Amino acid sequence: MNTSDREKSKGQIPPAETAADQTLSPTSSGRRGMRLAAYAGVGLAAGTALGLILKAVQSLSGHRVYRLLLNADYVPVLKNFRLSEWTEFVIHLIISVVLCVVLGLLWERRAKRSLPSAGRMTGITALIGGAIGLLLYPTTLLSRGGTPPIDSLPAWLWWLGVHLLYGAAVGLLLYAVLRAKNSDALPRR
Repeated sequence: MNTSDREKSKGQIPPAETAADQTLSPTSSGRRGMRLAAYAGVGLAAGTALGLILKAVQSLSGHRVYRLLLNADYVPVLKNFRLSEWTEFVIHLIISVVLCVVLGLLWERRAKRSLPSAGRMTGITALIGGAIGLLLYPTTLLSRGGTPPIDSLPAWLWWLGVHLLYGAAVGLLLYAVLRAKNSDALPRR
């Protein structure tokens, strides 16, 4: 006789839902899906803005920072294909969505203790955006051509500035999502 049968025989019926059942309930999974969709939306919005700003910078300044954003000719599988600008932009957006979902989940976990201020989330996420920009710019050395030279200070500055802006926008948007989703449940710092 298992525990449940013993409890029934004593007249004690266990609750229909345990904590584990509640985390897998349609309501709970629906809310989680909505949060993930919101984080993905942040990635689409911020990634689109990043791409459009870098495209405008390239158009106006001649520094090929938009080309660097879309460049995939050094990626092992992708280098075998001739990709259109649209396809490369979609790849960029997928990366932005994945990054924002990961950041959203990390901030959500942090927010269980207390929701950081908008300024703190924006600043930290801007630094993450800047770090990503710093790590990605040197891929220009791996390119077959068309990207800015590694020693182009104006291209570096545009690239880093726009990535810092991207990170700040992501931080602010994720703050808004977390604040809206948890306005009653979270203590604010």
